[in-house]
Amino acid sequence: MERVWYRQDRAVVEAALRAGERPDLATPLGAGVVDELLGLHEDLGILEAAGELAVTRQRAGIDNAALLRTLATLPFVSEGSLSGATAVLFREPALLLRLGWSPIEIRSGANGRHRHPDGRREESLPCHPDTLRDMLRRVPAEAWAALQQRGVRELYARGLLRGTVYAIDGSGIGPDLRLVSLVCVSAERPIVVAWRLLEGAASEKGREASVTRALIEQTLAVGGADCIRLLLADALYADGPLLAWLKHAKGIDALVRLPADRRLYSEAQVAVGLDGQGWTRHRYTRTVQGHKTLRTVEAAAAGRLRLWDSFVDAATSHGAADPALWVGFIRDVPPDSPTTDPPTTDPPTTDPAEPEPPLALVSTRPWPTGFAAYQAYRPRWHIENDQFRELKEGWDLERQRWGRDPAVALARLTLTCLAFNTAQLYRSRLGAALAGRAIRRLRRSTRASLGPAPAVIYLRGCYAVFSLEELLALLGRPPRDSLLPQLSRTPTP
Repeated sequence: MERVWYRQDRAVVEAALRAGERPDLATPLGAGVVDELLGLHEDLGILEAAGELAVTRQRAGIDNAALLRTLATLPFVSEGSLSGATAVLFREPALLLRLGWSPIEIRSGANGRHRHPDGRREESLPCHPDTLRDMLRRVPAEAWAALQQRGVRELYARGLLRGTVYAIDGSGIGPDLRLVSLVCVSAERPIVVAWRLLEGAASEKGREASVTRALIEQTLAVGGADCIRLLLADALYADGPLLAWLKHAKGIDALVRLPADRRLYSEAQVAVGLDGQGWTRHRYTRTVQGHKTLRTVEAAAAGRLRLWDSFVDAATSHGAADPALWVGFIRDVPPDSPTTDPPTTDPPTTDPAEPEPPLALVSTRPWPTGFAAYQAYRPRWHIENDQFRELKEGWDLERQRWGRDPAVALARLTLTCLAFNTAQLYRSRLGAALAGRAIRRLRRSTRASLGPAPAVIYLRGCYAVFSLEELLALLGRPPRDSLLPQLSRTPTP
């Protein structure tokens, strides 16, 4: 299908409109949050990188780059399903033009497929959702991994990832599918820096916690050797050899939550009871679902423990002379009971609930107190509350994977995580400034003269941008009054 190219020439378009010629095409310039997110996504290089993805097969009649850029945009649309998202996006011609679709493709379709006997169906303009889904299968897993690293590397290169505290965790996103991600939790908003999609019965904990180690190595390669200084994790994602490798090979400290069913837990309790600092009481304010509450805890700690044999052996192999771990315990203190009437003589009908065991934290760094380690560990909850829950509920990643094929799920995950990072930056102060230099820079420069909803007119092989009032005036029907700001013609003293 022939492409039609237009050059920008306002004078030619104005003359043709005054002469009464009908435009080839008219579309709004585009505005709104999706337009701004797309502009920031483009400024970060994600759209360019997506358009350059290697594919296993070329599709005849459709530009692969336009398909891939369209797929990279779909996670920003409020509809979670692929068909629902395309139904919304394909009604925005201004966005489609920016993604690389030509006017004739937007109007008539990119190829002859998915054509109804009565004519082209609306849902297949410029292409059918099945064409986009098929494109997801044509990109190999290695290309998605390269896109992941390229997108994150740009964040480090621009200085948008600040802070050296990271957390790792995993969560199921479907039957036999599990997402394991490494997140920077010390930035203004959590940013996903590396992720893996595990299929079937694969365990994220292998020898030396191989998944965790792979994500750490990938992040150090794109962000620099000093980008991580502290790793927060659960014991499922960190074993003794991994802690030794982090501390003595990479210079990264770890703070790990220890389950109560581990033998090391009971041994550490004995150590804290024998030579620990004793239990100290602390009060702090925490925010739960937007509500601030006052919480009281008790903490105790002990250092120089050599109870984890696998850690000691691995640290020794890395050249550590006297490897040891620090351990701390934190337990809740129930609030004081309010004054009540004297109890009756009848015995209670139920036994009091069993108190939860204290929270145990193991670290390669000696913390001054158990409460200090607990405060340092608290940002790990961002990965559950502000990342996994957002991806599942806000971005609909768990219910809408765009297909049952694991290859499609991997593609959906990669594009969604990159879009999630862009949205997180957009909501931050640095990202807002960056977005202002992208699409909002254009919006601010044209809003005063063009109004909030300018139009793009294509005519005689040229195009120009007009405000609604200018367009009516050129057609011989100017409005009687104007709401556009009147710019002063005299200099202000």
